[in-house]
Amino acid sequence: MTAQPPEAAGRAADSTQAPPARVGTWILPVLLVMASAAVSQGFVRFTFSYVLPDMTEDILGSYSMAGLLSAANLGGYLAGVIAVTSLAHRVESTTLLKAGLSLTVLGLLLVSLAPGPPVLFLGMGMAGLCSAAVWIPIPAIVAVHVPRRHRGLAFGMATAGAGMSIALTGPVVTLVQRAFGDGAWREVWGVEVAVSAMILALQLLLLKPAGARPADGDPRHHRRKPLRTVLPGATTLLLSYFLYGIGFALYTNYLIAALQEDLGFAPAAATGVFSLLGLASIFGGVLGGRVSDACGRRATLVVLMVLIGLLALVVPLGWGAAVHASAFTYGLLMMAVGTVLVSYLGDALDPRNLGAAFGTATMSLGLAQLVAPPVGGWLADETGSFDIVFYVSCGAALLAGLAVCFLPGAGRGAVEGAPRSASM
Repeated sequence: MTAQPPEAAGRAADSTQAPPARVGTWILPVLLVMASAAVSQGFVRFTFSYVLPDMTEDILGSYSMAGLLSAANLGGYLAGVIAVTSLAHRVESTTLLKAGLSLTVLGLLLVSLAPGPPVLFLGMGMAGLCSAAVWIPIPAIVAVHVPRRHRGLAFGMATAGAGMSIALTGPVVTLVQRAFGDGAWREVWGVEVAVSAMILALQLLLLKPAGARPADGDPRHHRRKPLRTVLPGATTLLLSYFLYGIGFALYTNYLIAALQEDLGFAPAAATGVFSLLGLASIFGGVLGGRVSDACGRRATLVVLMVLIGLLALVVPLGWGAAVHASAFTYGLLMMAVGTVLVSYLGDALDPRNLGAAFGTATMSLGLAQLVAPPVGGWLADETGSFDIVFYVSCGAALLAGLAVCFLPGAGRGAVEGAPRSASM
């Protein structure tokens, strides 16, 4: 039997639903969750890269300690993903998002005011833990508000929020340090606390509930099923995403430090490179989704991960002239990976299993980001440079691309309990 193309099946599914909603009816909730993603995936996870050298010199003392602080943040995020994936079946999505955002802002406030490492670790861990409650419900909120034919665009817009925050953090760091002097990392976090608080106020005022969970009394709707029981190739998918996460975490955590210490970039120039990465990531999700619609999810993921691995080589090879172009391209590709992965899951799974599947995949990525930064910091301290860190980043991404080659194809209708096509 020939697999039905995902886009064609999506159109067929739409024909059985209510009349199409206009863009104006769903754009506001998408913009709101986009702003929330800017906090949970941008400020919480990427600002540290901008101020890592200053925080290391002022309060942490070594890159090994900096790696442990990053691990505290990402370890908290992983724990949050596990908890939220369990709660997602019981708590309404916007309620989770608003509660998570409130506590995330509190965690960022602790970071900005930390008198020493203990409070700093507490604040980073808390921000990571609670940001998961912001990020994990976003696909469900988008799916409720947005018609299927627009969801690729909507998911891309949601991830663009993270890219916008990464891109804007660079200029903010530059402006703050001009005002308060070099090394003013606390003030950078303080500005982000203020912005995050304003975004929280918008969510509380404007983001309406996404709707109740199924309430037909059937306990099967409230029991989370393991991903391996509803998705063929789940183990391969999780392994690939874990390896990708290793490469991604090493690159993004240590790019600015490597540019300054190994390639001789001035702090402002290194920050500018990372801002380019963030600027590109604004568009990467939408672009990746569109390409995967035309070329297939699996093929697109393979190409994305291989290119991401190769781009990491620019730093250890000392190709300073190519750094800006490679960072911009990396930003495009890294956001595209997440969007294409969600699209792959959406093609293969029934909507009631999508939230749990997304949470499980995010656990795999979170575990990688927990492990990678301390190892990367230790390698940098032991070798005296970041070369080996970026070689490991390259190797992990290439292995991730190889693993994707063994994933089954996924067409619409390949859901639990439904016949699967021969192509799977």
